[in-house]
Amino acid sequence: MSQLYVMVDNQTQLLEVEELVKRIQSGSLPDSVQVVTPGQSSWGPAKDHPDVKAKLGASPTAASPSGAAAAPTPTPSVPPPAGGSGVAAPPPGTVQIGNLALPKGALIGGAAAAGVVFVVVIFWLFYRSSYSRGAVLEHVPADCAELMYLDVEGIATSDPVKSNLDKLIKNVRDLSEDKVEKRSKKDKERMTKAIDAIKGNGLDETSVREIAMCVPQSADDDGKGKPSTDYEKAVVLVGGTFRKGNVLKAIKEGLEAGTGKDDLCKFEDDDGLNMMKCSVDLGGDKRQTFYAALVEGRVLAVSLDRKVIKSVRNSKNRAKDYSADKGEQIVVYRSKDVPNWDGSYGTTKLKVDSKETTFSVETHYDTDKAKSKADAFKDDGFQKKAEERMKTAAKECFEKSPVDNLSDSIENGKVETFDDGVKYEYKVSNKEMTKAFKALSDADEREIEKVTSLPWCVARTVGGSSY
Repeated sequence: MSQLYVMVDNQTQLLEVEELVKRIQSGSLPDSVQVVTPGQSSWGPAKDHPDVKAKLGASPTAASPSGAAAAPTPTPSVPPPAGGSGVAAPPPGTVQIGNLALPKGALIGGAAAAGVVFVVVIFWLFYRSSYSRGAVLEHVPADCAELMYLDVEGIATSDPVKSNLDKLIKNVRDLSEDKVEKRSKKDKERMTKAIDAIKGNGLDETSVREIAMCVPQSADDDGKGKPSTDYEKAVVLVGGTFRKGNVLKAIKEGLEAGTGKDDLCKFEDDDGLNMMKCSVDLGGDKRQTFYAALVEGRVLAVSLDRKVIKSVRNSKNRAKDYSADKGEQIVVYRSKDVPNWDGSYGTTKLKVDSKETTFSVETHYDTDKAKSKADAFKDDGFQKKAEERMKTAAKECFEKSPVDNLSDSIENGKVETFDDGVKYEYKVSNKEMTKAFKALSDADEREIEKVTSLPWCVARTVGGSSY
């Protein structure tokens, strides 16, 4: 269903065409109200817009509220967003807050001290409200065999991370620069140019707020009569505050600056969608083509298949479909319809609340394809053995680790068995998690590699393939 930006009382609102027509017909809005299609710059009366005109049909022109004649609405002068982001820029003299454009005059007045406080609050609300968690999950396809979701902002602003974030970022940068120093002068120059190109287009560390990747089920089986995944049609959805920058241009210029090659990406209009097509060299005679587009002002879609990007333009919240409940910062989902090679499926989750951090892994097995593995969980001694393996993992995996204070959470983890699977759950206080992130902010490259290997060590020790 198409949407339009509507100027109501000097504020822009994003409305469905159906809703706008209802308001005009009810008299709550005049048919002369100014509208613009997202991604375009030409404002005009609603009654003259093709979509609205078609819906209004031959119905009599709705009267203005209270039966009074509508005052003429000045046509806003709005420049088209750079790169055709699909979101109209706010009118001059306004500040964009979510889908609203507030007059700058609203930020002025009162005593100086109160004004300063008000401006700070508005700025903070803009920063926090310009992006809503779950926007990427509104554009995820319905047939994901695999789904990975990462709430970047949720992790960055959680209590254990935020107090160490600046130092952690600095440590990562320093370690990266050490690696860059080992590269050739030419490589270093290209990397610097790539970073400058990205930042020059308005993107920085705070731009990306969440990421989702969907690998759909293939229309064909794996050759053995089993359903399979189709990585050629996978799509990555990146949500963020892209209104302040040109994300497509940033990708293009960053990629070309980093490779030292021009014209790797070109812009194409595809059924009203500003699509970017890029072709990169994989070595030899092999090249890979991928596509990118802003399916809405806050969500970037990237895929090897342009049809997939077009298919995710329509929004429908599928968070519940993939068990990505509110407040969970990491979700990895595997569909029951397309289980892993060993017949397993389920979810892995990480959730940080105000007091503790919970990590859980729930695995089930297809009882037809992996009956022997499913039956193993019915063994009365399974839970006791699993608890013993968790104690072993706490001792062996965390030995000489910079985050050894987390070993207790593994040793004291909970095990819940089902008829066809098992769930492991580990909880750690945010106080201990804060210590762990502080240690990471001081860790060297070898220590960080040790930490990144911990999940695999625990998985192998505790549950093997059932983890």
